[in-house]
Amino acid sequence: MSAVAFPDRILQVTVSVTRPNAAGADSAQQTSTYVWQQNRMRVTVRQGGAQFGNARVEIFGVPLADMNNIARLWLETLTPQNTDTVTISVWNGQTFTPLFQGVITWSAADASGMPHVKLVIEANASFALGNTTAPPYANAGPVTLQAALTSIAGLAQYTVNYAASAPQYQLTDVRLTGSPLDQIGALMRHFPDLTWTINLQQLLVRAALAPIDSDAIRIAVDTGMQQSPVYSTSGLQIATLFNPQIKPGATLDVETVFDFVNRTVWVASVLEHQLDANMPNGQWTTFVAANSFGAKGNNDGNTAST
Repeated sequence: MSAVAFPDRILQVTVSVTRPNAAGADSAQQTSTYVWQQNRMRVTVRQGGAQFGNARVEIFGVPLADMNNIARLWLETLTPQNTDTVTISVWNGQTFTPLFQGVITWSAADASGMPHVKLVIEANASFALGNTTAPPYANAGPVTLQAALTSIAGLAQYTVNYAASAPQYQLTDVRLTGSPLDQIGALMRHFPDLTWTINLQQLLVRAALAPIDSDAIRIAVDTGMQQSPVYSTSGLQIATLFNPQIKPGATLDVETVFDFVNRTVWVASVLEHQLDANMPNGQWTTFVAANSFGAKGNNDGNTAST
């Protein structure tokens, strides 16, 4: 068995905000971009379920002027806007690869732990879809569900990743109103056998409880599994060393001392990455809730792993 390479625990957080210029003119806006790598940072990214991709970032050692420019002002409403964004990237051994991208929904400076002051940012991966004005979508059809979703998501510069294994539905007499997120939600409610999530400016659609593809991610002690899984009647919860390849819909090949686990194909449904950069004894963990997808080698499952 080949050795597993574990990259260094390096994070990069990039924040971009648009604010009125120093003169205060309403018509003049100034964009500021900040990039942090060396600061102490605590990052939590949640994906799957009804969360649509949420992230919380805590950054220590940010200059006061930068915190004041990014954070909300006391008693002054700062409406979330699509131009205020955060991108979380991780080092893969060669370069930084994006893990999360979203619109800042809330931010503040937290001085409750003086002298350690932190900038706190919360962001959502689907917010731009809900905060974009869109014309009604009307199509007499026939049009595929994938094509309709692609047209709607494209209004906010999102793409669609429609799983090859998901049914290709044909639609007729389609009419939808509201934001792109409203239209997507209204359309997908007609197809309870499908599930969808959003991350990195992408709408991912797959068959409910089914994997997005057949390339299984191996989870075992030698790849970073941190404890024995917790089992339920149709699923398991597991913690492993951070693995950015694990996404909702990912196929998991879990290896334990229990045969019934090893014989089952598992599909990641909800996950949480907890990443502490430049913090001694910090977390660098992926927590996964997975559902079963039959036995390996049957018509549904597979035995390939990476």
